[in-house]
Amino acid sequence: MKIDYIDFFERVVPNWMRESNIKMQELGFGTERYWVWVNMSIVDICESYGNDSLVNGQFHLIWEWLEEKAKEVNA
Repeated sequence: MKIDYIDFFERVVPNWMRESNIKMQELGFGTERYWVWVNMSIVDICESYGNDSLVNGQFHLIWEWLEEKAKEVNA
């Protein structure tokens, strides 16, 4: 599978971040429903890119960042 990484980083990642912000407002940041959405949406994107290591790695970083933000909110 040939991957357009520029498109991934310029379109897919920012669009996901925008959608995540909307879901945070709709479902509540840190709620189970929000984390289920995060997990499912990340899995869908990663699978659509054939679980490419760079795509998976980018979303792993985003997941870790979200976890840190959730810890800060709950502290």
